[in-house]
Amino acid sequence: MQERAGDAVRKARPLLTWGCRGEAGHEEAAHIVLAKRAALLLGFDYRGRLEDFPGDGRPYCVPRDTLCGDEGSPCLAGLTETDLLGGWVPRRLFATKAIIHPLAPGEAAPPGWPHAFTADARGLTLCGFTALTRAGAMHCGTTLLRSGDIRVKAVSASGGKQQYVARTAGELSDIIDGFDGDCALQDSLVLEENLSDVRTYSVGQTRLGGMVAAYVGQQDLTADNRGETVYGGSRLSVVRGGYRELLSMLSDEDEAICRMAVQFDRLAARRLGLVASRRNYDIVTGIDGAGRRKAAVLEQSWRVGGATGAEIAALEAFEHRPDLNHVQAATVERYGQGTVPPGHATIYFRGNDPSVGPFLKYAVLQDEH
Repeated sequence: MQERAGDAVRKARPLLTWGCRGEAGHEEAAHIVLAKRAALLLGFDYRGRLEDFPGDGRPYCVPRDTLCGDEGSPCLAGLTETDLLGGWVPRRLFATKAIIHPLAPGEAAPPGWPHAFTADARGLTLCGFTALTRAGAMHCGTTLLRSGDIRVKAVSASGGKQQYVARTAGELSDIIDGFDGDCALQDSLVLEENLSDVRTYSVGQTRLGGMVAAYVGQQDLTADNRGETVYGGSRLSVVRGGYRELLSMLSDEDEAICRMAVQFDRLAARRLGLVASRRNYDIVTGIDGAGRRKAAVLEQSWRVGGATGAEIAALEAFEHRPDLNHVQAATVERYGQGTVPPGHATIYFRGNDPSVGPFLKYAVLQDEH
């Protein structure tokens, strides 16, 4: 019997990360912790980096970013939702904020620009444009300013960074110059109406092996070590099952928010060729320039993200308790030295990050139903 058990361990499916480069920061460290927890939950064999994999067997992959095109490895060809924790799209462009809005008027579309997707998604997003040049950014930004303040973001920005509010054409010009002073932006910009009295929700669905969980929750903000306001974690209400099970338990307001995410998700599958086991959408609610309250999809995330630790905690609870159908889970990110995590928390990083300084990240299961 011992020999057979050993054979089972050796034959367990390899689970590998992709995109880890030996960095000392909290992001890579937390990613590796998460990959190891996923391996335990799935009963797979954590084997380190896909980049070092000799190719013996079909691996399960936990990439740091959305896989695009033929990225990864030939052994991932034809992958499905059961082959990764994250997502895959045919083009890198599709994994960015750029596709949330149509192109600025007069801009030349880059190869593969998803015109049909941006047209279909327009009713689900804020009024805005994606600009590839400084001239395009100024033109569409000036137009948007007629209706109120606007927000300018780099399409590759994350965690609330690299985004600024413009109230005048002069401020807009200065913000664009701050991204890049020449006339051909090195990174495309998203320009969209800016809301006040804002709340940001996370809505999503995660599949891990045969387990599926869906969730809705709010994001928290915190001050980093420089005093700037950044992402501070997410508090999620998680249900066993998919979007259907989630929608059946929500209030009218939360249901409307979640349905926007579901519509966007279906558009991505139909128009972009998305393959994803982790589908997360940020939904914002707030007051627009005309004083009207509105809700919209801010961005998509088809990769392991800030809330994934909470998702894993919920899936672990569902696996251990077959009678359990609903839990509250959270991820918490804090800067500085003062925060003490609860004793039952899963620590993803605690220490000094070379880039951001003292930092703590953990996930915690808050209660069970």
